[in-house]
Amino acid sequence: MSFLDFLKFLLSVIIGFLLSGVWFGLLVIIRKLIQKLKLTWLLHFNTLLASIIPLLCISTTLGLYPVQAREIRNVRVYVVAIVTVIITTAIITRKESMEHKEGKEMLLWGLDGLMMEIPQMLMMQSFVYGIFNLLGVSSLNLYTIIATAFIWCMGIVMQAVLSKRQLDKDLILELLSSFIFSLGIGYGYSLK
Repeated sequence: MSFLDFLKFLLSVIIGFLLSGVWFGLLVIIRKLIQKLKLTWLLHFNTLLASIIPLLCISTTLGLYPVQAREIRNVRVYVVAIVTVIITTAIITRKESMEHKEGKEMLLWGLDGLMMEIPQMLMMQSFVYGIFNLLGVSSLNLYTIIATAFIWCMGIVMQAVLSKRQLDKDLILELLSSFIFSLGIGYGYSLK
């Protein structure tokens, strides 16, 4: 990576982090609106709902990340996804504050986690890819995946700071699992 590409990478991460702030703000607004309307079942979809406006703006200006739909048959995509989930699960279950859920609650909790990946991959990865493309950064896919992982980890740190959460083992495990998950799923998303 050249120094100029590094500066472009850094600029894109900062701009992407600002986008994550917009997304988080929309998340808060939508959560309050859902609670006010007493449609609490929609809370399991709030991360998806919060990404719709930014995703529409990104897709009409920068375009969507170039996913190859025909690669749905590519076994490597599934292997990467499964290995990523196993590694991430092994890390996150080491958290001391891990909440154990059962039955319907576990299904809804998992659904909420799945809905988180839609904004992460469609919204942020498309945005970062578009910015890198505009800036003429080489190795678009690789840098996009890495930048997206950094941005989401920065978002976790910012949420920890805002909630006055201390840097402890649980937060480090959360950051590590998020980073690995973002890298793995981002890579699987980019396979051609």
